[in-house]
Amino acid sequence: MEHNQPSGKQTQTIYQHYSVFQNILYCIKNTYICYPPLLFWCLLLILTGVALPVLSAFLPKAVIDAVTQGESVLKPVMITLYFTVSIAAITGLQGFGKKCVYWHKYKMNTYYLRKAADKGLTTDYCNQENDEFRRLQSESCEYCHGNFSEMTEVYDAGISMLCNLLGFTVYLGILARLNPLIVLFLAATTLISFFLDKHLLKWAEIHNREKVGYRQKIRYITRISGDYASAKDIRLYDMGQWMNQVYQLNLNGLSGYFHRYTKKVFGVSAADNGLALLREGAAYAYLLTLVFGGQISVADFVLYFSAITGFSVWLSGILSQASNISRLSMAVSHFRSFLTFPDRFQREGGLDTDTLLTFPKVIELKNVCYRYPGAKADTLLDINLKIDPAEHLAVVGLNGAGKTTLVKLICGLIDPTAGTVLYDGKDVRAYNRTAYYRLFSAVFQQFSILPTTIEEIVSENTSGQADKETVKKSLIQAGLWDKIQDLPDGINSTYSRIIHDDGIEFSGGELQKLLLARALYKNAPVMLLDEPTAALDPISESKLYEAYHKVMKNHSTIFISHRLASTRFCSRILLLDGGRIAEEGTHEQLLAQKGRYYGLFETQAKYYREQPDGKETAE
Repeated sequence: MEHNQPSGKQTQTIYQHYSVFQNILYCIKNTYICYPPLLFWCLLLILTGVALPVLSAFLPKAVIDAVTQGESVLKPVMITLYFTVSIAAITGLQGFGKKCVYWHKYKMNTYYLRKAADKGLTTDYCNQENDEFRRLQSESCEYCHGNFSEMTEVYDAGISMLCNLLGFTVYLGILARLNPLIVLFLAATTLISFFLDKHLLKWAEIHNREKVGYRQKIRYITRISGDYASAKDIRLYDMGQWMNQVYQLNLNGLSGYFHRYTKKVFGVSAADNGLALLREGAAYAYLLTLVFGGQISVADFVLYFSAITGFSVWLSGILSQASNISRLSMAVSHFRSFLTFPDRFQREGGLDTDTLLTFPKVIELKNVCYRYPGAKADTLLDINLKIDPAEHLAVVGLNGAGKTTLVKLICGLIDPTAGTVLYDGKDVRAYNRTAYYRLFSAVFQQFSILPTTIEEIVSENTSGQADKETVKKSLIQAGLWDKIQDLPDGINSTYSRIIHDDGIEFSGGELQKLLLARALYKNAPVMLLDEPTAALDPISESKLYEAYHKVMKNHSTIFISHRLASTRFCSRILLLDGGRIAEEGTHEQLLAQKGRYYGLFETQAKYYREQPDGKETAE
């Protein structure tokens, strides 16, 4: 059977490599879009970063020239005053520029974080099941998390690199007038220092996994020791001493890593200092020879000596920032790869669903198969199913039978790898996918409820845009209104104490009713219930499903459960086994067949049947 999309193990990465130049242009373009003044402040820091050391280098030369040339006392004083005021003004401007850059970097960080969050919220659901996408998503969020993240560190690296390049050019011009050989000597010793530092960085990179491993375990133990959910287990199983031992073991490991790293740093620093001594000693001796030979003045000696030191600093800065920018460029490439991760679903154009929202239509699956990326076999095999409008269908089966996958196919979260899913006789892929989602309300086993007001939870909207009467009606239908109206703030009460000290906590059954109210508020023509009551006891689950059944009379409803007795009220039941529809019919019909459904029902039912003495069996 021909598949509509690739299946099996994915061997091709989605990561896209961009050049350093492309990534620099990308950051400049986004900065211009989000906050153009940041580019001005960066340019200001570059110019002031070069101007300060240059003025500091020329100040003593100018003063000494004025003194040695027999000028009046006033001239050296005026020169000193001029340079000092200029340096003070530029220093103040630089400090102000740094604060502006820091603040506006925060704006850019928020801008990039919003782009990453938007991608995660709007991407095809199947991407969220893709390991490569989740890895890129995790990395991308880290890359724009905080003012010292990679996406904002780009500005610091760019400022530093351009500042070093400009300063290097100025000092190269100064030293080239002295002797080109001295420039080569300085460059050679600086390069040796650079490669020594690079060797240290390579060692740190090789052993980074060891350091990260220790830190992850330490952070985990720190987090779990203060976690409310873990507090009972820690005390009942006396885990405190064991956790302390594990913590200390990893702390000792991390200490050992830093001990070895410190020894490496000491060796490299000693070599760096030796080279600096050689470089400056040789240059100092050469300049002294020129002074005593009458080839340069004392003022020039001071200038050249300052330039020699600065030249090495500028060159070293260029080399180190080149490595840093290469690292940051890789992070930007990952971030861009995440944002451009391909989406297959139709978001622009496509069939609209506005005329389909009033009453459910026929849902049909024809020869549908589905295989998860990386899987060796199909989860669903040759599924043929037709769901009539307003039909209440139950899908049952053991764990791993493919029940949740079937639900995801019907509501368009994933597309089949073979076959076709139809709604109102049209291929789901022909619809605008965002519009198609409006046809469905769902209550999943793994649900998401934000810690906000009850009104906002039910309406999935801000308080000012919610329809209060519809919220109340939905809560009444779900059987939760009595509980809510007894609260001090009614539907304006906040849920959960994670954020709100006075937040309301609900029992498992009450949470399910709240989720039902949310689904009722949406009032979509199709309702999907994917084992939302798995944490409840069978009797509570059965009562809740019966409540769903009553309020969903004019909606197509699909109930998913592994407890067979809970869905006996449905007009039709499907038993999935091994990815196929093994049996189909009403509860009574399936029992009468005495097939797989009958066997599973009897296995579950025997634990709840009463004995003649009124006691439940304890088999």
